[in-house]
Amino acid sequence: MKFPLCQQTLSSGFTVLEAVIASGLLALGLAGAVRLSAVNLTATQANQRLDLASGLAQDLAECWGVQTATCIEAFSSSANLSPLSTDPGFHLQRTWQVNTLLVNGPSTGNLQELRIQISWLDGLNSSELVWIKRRASTPAWVGS
Repeated sequence: MKFPLCQQTLSSGFTVLEAVIASGLLALGLAGAVRLSAVNLTATQANQRLDLASGLAQDLAECWGVQTATCIEAFSSSANLSPLSTDPGFHLQRTWQVNTLLVNGPSTGNLQELRIQISWLDGLNSSELVWIKRRASTPAWVGS
């Protein structure tokens, strides 16, 4: 008596070698996706910090020349700033300098430049943003 099912060889399905290779390729793909997610998270966080610094610089630049209590207070201190952020260790240092620029030509007015520098630590690296705004003084002949 013959048993035809016992003598038949299985030619379909995966061998152990194929399963190991497929598992390795899957692991490489997943590792790449995890690495890409980590890089994306780091870039998003750096962009968020740059946006916060840019907003603080713009606030100070808009206050330049305005004599409200809030603006006078903003120019009275360059202490560490803690913006609204979910990272409690994130602090910004804001400094500024006002320079008078020489103007060539027959103009009798001055050109002033406000240079705002905001720096912060981004991991182990320090980053900085420089914001420059200029304004001209009103010439003496205006209003006479």
